[in-house]
Formats: sequence, C-alpha cells, structure tokens
Amino acid sequence: MTIAACHVSSEGVVVAADSTTTTFVPGPGGELSPPHHYNYSQKVFEFGDVGSTAGVVLWGLSVLGSKSYRTLIAEIADEAKKQNLASLDKVAEIAVSMFWDEYSAAFEEQVKWAQELEAKGEERTEEENDSLARLKEYLSGGFCLGGRWGAGRSPRAFATPFGPVLTSAPSPRELAVGDYAFWGCPALVERLWWGISPGLFQKIVESGRWTGTSDDLLSLIADSILHLPRDLPLREAIDWIYSTIYITIKAIKFSHLLPVCGGPIEIAVITTDRPFRWVRHKRLGEAIAAYETREDWHRSDFGRSSVSMHAP
Repeated sequence: MTIAACHVSSEGVVVAADSTTTTFVPGPGGELSPPHHYNYSQKVFEFGDVGSTAGVVLWGLSVLGSKSYRTLIAEIADEAKKQNLASLDKVAEIAVSMFWDEYSAAFEEQVKWAQELEAKGEERTEEENDSLARLKEYLSGGFCLGGRWGAGRSPRAFATPFGPVLTSAPSPRELAVGDYAFWGCPALVERLWWGISPGLFQKIVESGRWTGTSDDLLSLIADSILHLPRDLPLREAIDWIYSTIYITIKAIKFSHLLPVCGGPIEIAVITTDRPFRWVRHKRLGEAIAAYETREDWHRSDFGRSSVSMHAP
C-alpha cells in the first residue's frame, strides 16, 4: 500500500510518496504468507535522464510482473524521446499504453477472473464477492506523470489509476492548476481535510439508518471541512504535501492497522523555470545507514545499559 500525492501550483508540480511496499510470498502449498513490509522502496522517479522536466509517482501494486517500475519508466521516457512528442498529454498517452501492456500481460489470468466476476453482478455468491474484493485490492494501482514537456512552461499533471476490472487502457485525468490528489491510503487525509472520508459518507447514507438525504448529511459536516487555498506558493505546497503524508504515516503507525505506509518520505518538484529536482530523496545506502545507526546505538554505553535493563 502507499500514500502518494501530487499538487499542481502555478509555479510547478509537487510529487511525493512514502517508501513502504507490502508483498505476499507464496508458501510451499501455494498459500500466501502474511504480508511483508519493506520500508526503503522508491515510488517517485525522475522521468528519463537527469535534467528531465517531468516526474512520476506510483501507488498500489508493489510489482508489475518481472519488469521493475524503474525499468518501465525509463523505457517509456525513451519512447517519448524517440517519438519527439511535443506535449505532456501525449507523453501521458504513451505512458498509459505501455503501462497497460505490461499490466495486462503480468496479470492476465487474474484480470480475466476479475472481469468474469464483475460481469456476474448481483448473481455473485458471497465467496465470489470476497474474491472480487481481494482482486481489486491487490491488483489496483496507478501512476501520475507531472511537470512540463517540450517548449511549453505550463505545469501539468496526469493521473491514471489501474484495476483488474478494466477492459481497456484507461484515459489519463489531468489535474488543473490548484488541484491536488492523494492515492493509496487517502482515507486519513480525507478525514482530516473534509471531516469524513467518501467511503464512510456513502456507508452512512446507504446504511438504512440515515433518514435524510446526502445533502442533509453534507450540511452537517460542512463546518468540519478545512477549506484549502487553490494555488499554494511552491514551498508551502511542499510543506503541505509532506505534512499530510507524515500525518498519514504516523496515524497508521499508532493504529491497529498494518504498517502499510512508512519509511522515508520522498518529494520532488518540477518548476516552470527549472527541471526535476529532489526535495527529499533516499540515498542508495539508506537501509544500510539505518542498520548501522541501530548498531552504533547498541554499541554505545546508553544502548548497552538499556538492553541490560530490559534483559530477561
């Protein structure tokens, strides 16, 4: 799982994400192991060679068959350069097409099964509903391509979610200047800014216990909505995106939920006057550095005394 974000301001595009990925390893009998969480994955990438004017942020699926996201993004950038595309929307179309080809091939059997279950509609059994829900949960994801391309300097971003019940490549959705989007685990963000998440809102309306209309419920939570400026200054946008991802990570850490968000937060910007730049980025040796820091602590006098105090 993930908490990923994009914000488009008049000064540029901010893309960011946490670093945790969740994997399930098949056991000897084909059963899935309990989820395993890695905290040093990369979900934000510069699109193409150093000095590029676009970036990509990913969410959802931790793997895409045998091809890494790093490789696929590089191949998409190579194709965009080869075709000499003039605008970011054309690059987004190429990205969706190549991503869809990889996704469809990697999960061909699962996608076919999901589509068959989806087509059954109300005729699905309870077991089939559970299977479809798991397929949607485990095989959904997407990416957002943001920045600028060609001679133009206008900041743009295109988000494209993927899922197993799609029968063809989806169309990228453009975020306008002032827009923002969160993916992966957005419910906590939505509760913070809107006072309630859309999923919970819908559950209340459809519960049979709510006797009013959707508008009636919306009017009750209106005072809890934190209205945000549409076009934040670049550094404030960076601060806001970072803070929101950080809050999500900490809320999950101290909750009963699995630690599906965590690790270092990575942030990048592409401004109207400069190419892709990292605001926060993990070093290649980040996981080693974290391990060595723990080892240094245990070797210290304080670490030794703490360990001895808690020894059985």
